[in-house]
Amino acid sequence: MFLKKQPVTFVLIAALGVAAFSGCGTTAGYKQVDRTGEGIADFRTEIVNGSKAIDATVKALNDIATSATTDPRKAFEAYSKSVDKLESAASRVSDRAKTIQADGKTYFANWEKQLAEVKNPEIRELAVQRKARLQETFARIKEVSAPLKAQFGPWMSDLKDLQKYLSNDLTIAGIDAAKGLFTKTQNEGADVQRSIEAVVSELNSVAAAITPAAAVKK
Repeated sequence: MFLKKQPVTFVLIAALGVAAFSGCGTTAGYKQVDRTGEGIADFRTEIVNGSKAIDATVKALNDIATSATTDPRKAFEAYSKSVDKLESAASRVSDRAKTIQADGKTYFANWEKQLAEVKNPEIRELAVQRKARLQETFARIKEVSAPLKAQFGPWMSDLKDLQKYLSNDLTIAGIDAAKGLFTKTQNEGADVQRSIEAVVSELNSVAAAITPAAAVKK
């Protein structure tokens, strides 16, 4: 939402396309959908964890600037760890997105096969309409995630470049010279966070659209 592997989600989410189901049972099909809903929830959790890693990275970068005249070593170590965590989070999101994409393709393909077996024209037409509606729903994920896909890769690259730069010049002058880049990177990080919020909101909508209602446990 990005790197040595595939850049994220967060480029990742875009990998969803029209995906997110698994299985094709008829009688217990809703159970497959429930599992898919759980998969979306897990996917959303990974994205939220990535968002937290972004917050930590931006904070550490600010701490480097404010501690330049005292001792920026601790802040730099925190920054480096945050960048590594963000990279790992991006890889996890990417892997999960690929799985969801594959499951979705299987689901819709199997649904299409079952439609050919439905004899009642009214029921078949209703199923066709619902299938199209859900495909449109998943297509919105790709649309909403497009800004994130465009932002995250270059931004993550800048974070890693700053990490390399600072590892070789953590002096007062070196940090001062890079403050303009710090500000630019922090502002772009805020843009990435807004895009993440939009994707998470869309995932919430998708989960609500595909999952049967459940009684609230008291």
